[in-house]
Amino acid sequence: MTRDIDILKDEKVNCYSFMVQLSVEDYLNMVSRTFKNRGGLEGQRDTLKTTTAIRIRERMVQDIEAGALIPPIVLGVIVSQVTFDKLETLKDRDSFLDLMEGIDSDSISIIDGMQRTTALHEAQKKKDISKHKIRIEYWIASQVNSLTYRMLVLNTGQVPWNIRRQIEIVFRSIIKELKQKSTGVEILEINHERRSSSPGQFQADNIIELFLVFGARKEKIDLQERLADEFMRQDFIESAANENFINIFYEVINYLGEFDRAIAKYKDENSEEYFKDGNLFRKSLPACVGFVTAIGLYVLGRAGSKYSSEKQNEKWNQIKNDADKMLERISSLKSNEIKDFLDFPTLNELIGKKPAKSNEREFFLQAFKTLIEENFNVDNMTPCWRSY
Repeated sequence: MTRDIDILKDEKVNCYSFMVQLSVEDYLNMVSRTFKNRGGLEGQRDTLKTTTAIRIRERMVQDIEAGALIPPIVLGVIVSQVTFDKLETLKDRDSFLDLMEGIDSDSISIIDGMQRTTALHEAQKKKDISKHKIRIEYWIASQVNSLTYRMLVLNTGQVPWNIRRQIEIVFRSIIKELKQKSTGVEILEINHERRSSSPGQFQADNIIELFLVFGARKEKIDLQERLADEFMRQDFIESAANENFINIFYEVINYLGEFDRAIAKYKDENSEEYFKDGNLFRKSLPACVGFVTAIGLYVLGRAGSKYSSEKQNEKWNQIKNDADKMLERISSLKSNEIKDFLDFPTLNELIGKKPAKSNEREFFLQAFKTLIEENFNVDNMTPCWRSY
């Protein structure tokens, strides 16, 4: 008799792989509960609409109805360290599934098999396949970066995926951790109607983009590109493989919020310029991208480089030390002094002279690279704005 559960551990990224058999009925009920608050199954990933994809899915539905086996569907699960430590002691399918019953639905994602899940759903409407057996592989980790790395490697070469979509799959877990570790930052969810209006508030979809530019260490990424840029993908995979990566990113976002709050004291109701008041980061995603990418380049190294964890920690500690001094200094300034420090007139003039708006990210990247080179010790931001 074969074992009713197969368990392997990925030592590289500290993940467990659990392979179990479920009936179609049990699986669809599980994912329906998991995604009921995300707009149903269709809310996680759009069904592919190309002619070829439709034909393939129709064929898959027909094959499923005829009793064909489909490749294992892969679920990603983020659990607490306490739960993660229990996994090694599990010996059978029932004890494993009992443990999974208690997992927060926001911590479970389909990372490979959304189209197969859709096909199963459609096939079940046409014919009772509820008792058919399918294989489900659970990738379980206690840290988001472990699951992100495994997901990116798992889907290498699958054209229908773009990097942003892959990150969105585990994004709820990222946001959950970010809220826990960056208490001064408020994240407005992707489907939230509110816009950022207060210091320290950021849109969730913008945080996705900041996560991508930080990992890729590039200020310009084509979010709709279907993985044609394999080098960018590999750069991101390399970043995600490092255990420092996700925690440093959380801290970077926390500093973004700290600077946003620090300069918010500056008010100018009469100005008609684009940048006015202390709204630099809430007004401009390119400014956020420049800030995050500049730090990513300095701490993680240029794309293709391989800084050791020790070197990354050393560089990040230097950034934090310099940034803390600057934050302390800004916090002591009055509104008019913050106005002089920010020098928005120079910024607005230079931004207005740029030949193309697409260069705005590069402009802010160079500005914040200069700030880092100066150890955050500048009399005002003028030399940073003029460095482009």
